[in-house]
Amino acid sequence: MKTQPLREDKHCLNCGTEVPERYCTHCGQENAVPHESFGHLVKHFVGDVLHYDSQFLQTISYLLFRPGRLTKEYMAGRRVAFVNPIKLYIFVSFVFFLTWAMLSHDSHEKNEKRSAEKEAAAKQHEEDESQKIPSITGILGAVKDSLKNNKELARAVDSLAYRYRYDSARSHNAVAPVAAGSHDTAAARHTAAKAEEDDDLRLTDSEDDPRNKYGNEEAYDSAQAAMPKAQRDGWLKRYFTHKWMRLNPGDDRLQENLSESLKHHFPKMMFVLLPLFALWLKLIYNWKRWYYTDHAIFALHVHCFAYTVLLLAYILEKLTGVDGFIGWSVWLIFGYLVLALRNTYHQSFMRSFGKSLLLLFGYGISFAFVGVFFILIIFAVIL
Repeated sequence: MKTQPLREDKHCLNCGTEVPERYCTHCGQENAVPHESFGHLVKHFVGDVLHYDSQFLQTISYLLFRPGRLTKEYMAGRRVAFVNPIKLYIFVSFVFFLTWAMLSHDSHEKNEKRSAEKEAAAKQHEEDESQKIPSITGILGAVKDSLKNNKELARAVDSLAYRYRYDSARSHNAVAPVAAGSHDTAAARHTAAKAEEDDDLRLTDSEDDPRNKYGNEEAYDSAQAAMPKAQRDGWLKRYFTHKWMRLNPGDDRLQENLSESLKHHFPKMMFVLLPLFALWLKLIYNWKRWYYTDHAIFALHVHCFAYTVLLLAYILEKLTGVDGFIGWSVWLIFGYLVLALRNTYHQSFMRSFGKSLLLLFGYGISFAFVGVFFILIIFAVIL
């Protein structure tokens, strides 16, 4: 694109080196007139976009439909026609995590709205039932008064009134108070005893909570100081116990904050796992034939394929409302990994299959360790 006229001065504006032709032999800058026309800017923009698009389309084509071929081409030095693996990973992972976060946020809002509607409906139903109980029990009471002379019928009506109150209370997970004048039945005594037993069980389960056991941080520190040194909690447990005791037990935002923090740190966690994935490849393949950078390029390409397939599956689930696309995409990623290993490292299908299982096992171990590390960081920041 040589539409800009050359400068009469043959010295580079950037480094001062003499420029015999159009481009500086020292820094590579074009020795053209610095004042560009609008048409020249547009041509540069179109040229850069089309050049990137041609690279990107060919890269995606090789990545999706030719397992391992993109890595082989890059290792062989044929790189001009393809996007750099690091740039490709940054672009694909950015689109993946951004789209996933947006779609999951919409689903979270819909679930919250649906939960609020259910709670409102349940509350309205409870109010309606509570209004029904006095009216019906009042009618039954009037009938009982009119049948005072017939004690058997009066007892039957009274038992019916209590049974109605008891069934209505059970539908709301609580036993309705027995109205004055009603008989103390065995069912009422059994229900009250069961409720007391459940309360005792909940208290027993909550005894492990340091907030219930010690009350405050000062009491906890005093109890720790009174113990023998060998029986005291370690520094890490003491640290998180202090954090936990400062937490408000009724704070409903804790789970939301933890979820948001995990979403925020998940891309970082996956980026940390990339070199570990390459390290496992280094362990299971020939150390002398393959360099660590070769394994790193393979890891970048496999992760880009996984992100692309998972994103498409997630979008399909959202559009169709049918579950299962993500499950099938996981099997597709595993099959792609086997073929990519076979085509890149030139081994048999069975060897590639076995090493795929070994690689996933090691990757799972790395994922667990890195996940625990990030979760500890998140708890240390939030609590």
